[in-house]
Amino acid sequence: MKKSLIALLLAGVSAGALANEAPAQEEINYGDPTASFSTVGISGAQDNGQLNMMYGAGSNIFQLDLGFDNTKNAEGKRPESKDAFKYRGRYFHVTDGLGYSVDVLGGADSTTVFGGAIYKFQVNDNVSVFPMLSAGYSTSKDGKNAKGMDKDSALAQAGVYAMYGFDSGHWLYANPKSTYHVEGKQFKNQIEVGGGFMVAPAVSVGFKVEHTAEMKATANNNLGTDQKADTVTWLQANYYF
Repeated sequence: MKKSLIALLLAGVSAGALANEAPAQEEINYGDPTASFSTVGISGAQDNGQLNMMYGAGSNIFQLDLGFDNTKNAEGKRPESKDAFKYRGRYFHVTDGLGYSVDVLGGADSTTVFGGAIYKFQVNDNVSVFPMLSAGYSTSKDGKNAKGMDKDSALAQAGVYAMYGFDSGHWLYANPKSTYHVEGKQFKNQIEVGGGFMVAPAVSVGFKVEHTAEMKATANNNLGTDQKADTVTWLQANYYF
């Protein structure tokens, strides 16, 4: 796995060497979740891989992520090929720092739909804060019989994305969020931290760490069993055009 992650970074650096002649887009930091630009990239983590695409057409932004999750379940078994497939599609509209989005994500056995809003506060030239609020619904193939967080349910999610954008175009960010599962009567608390480094005017390499907090089964929620904390580290490479 270490060799594959190193290869991913080398691929990004190699692409940067080929893209040195590409024109830079002025006044855009690619870590800004409300910025409109186009990109294609790859992301890799242990037992996970993803192809990332985005097309920006002015105030309208379209995103598509296709990937697989081959992580072992609680019984130590890996999913079948069809069950490992994951996707996320998003339409995003931005006007004067205010964005509205429709988000569809899932896989072979589940689908989640979110609709929400995000607003950009420019603290100073380098620091931006983006409060986020969404509502949605999640369904699973066996949702009527499943327990806990797999059960069909309405969802509510609140979070904040805070970014430091360097003058040279690099960025660092933190994105804590909490999702309330109505049927499960439980909050799923997560935080993502990461950043990107511009190795050429149109190429970046980066990382992100996703952490999901432990969830305890209690008399007040519908979790069948405790759900352990989980942390996943990703490496990324993107080309912008």
